[in-house]
Amino acid sequence: MNNTHRFILQPYKGVATRHPCPACHKKRCFSRYIDTEKQISFPDDVGRCDHEQSCGYHLTPKEYFERNPQAKPLHCDFTTPSAWRAKPTEQRKPTSFITAETVSQTLHGYERNNLYLFLRSKFGAEDALRLMEDYRVGTSKHWPGSCVFWQTDANGDTRTGKVMLY
Repeated sequence: MNNTHRFILQPYKGVATRHPCPACHKKRCFSRYIDTEKQISFPDDVGRCDHEQSCGYHLTPKEYFERNPQAKPLHCDFTTPSAWRAKPTEQRKPTSFITAETVSQTLHGYERNNLYLFLRSKFGAEDALRLMEDYRVGTSKHWPGSCVFWQTDANGDTRTGKVMLY
């Protein structure tokens, strides 16, 4: 399990993992909290109702421990975030970028790009081409007629592209 929180709502694994709500009494709408370290079993009323608008019942583990201090685990301080989060075990991956060469290979072939063809029909070839260049919209081979919108960060590096078919 790759959670950062020690106490989480029980993951959905079918209707057997949903229970009657202690407040509104509707069936199969209540998620109970579980301890990912498997040291604490919470009472049946510690959890959250799915009916946020009509019921809104939500008893968190923190509130439960405030009401029942004797149930609080030893050496556990809920005022600090470290008590609620596990220590990260994996390091952050370096950011990947798409090469300028890859991006430039898509910035042509507009005669088979549906977005360009539409813009050309509305604004003329010159303005349509200017728009495609200004917004660095490329032509993709993913689907016939599709285009790619390159997503560039503040440093001008291309992070990813979104292919769209119009």
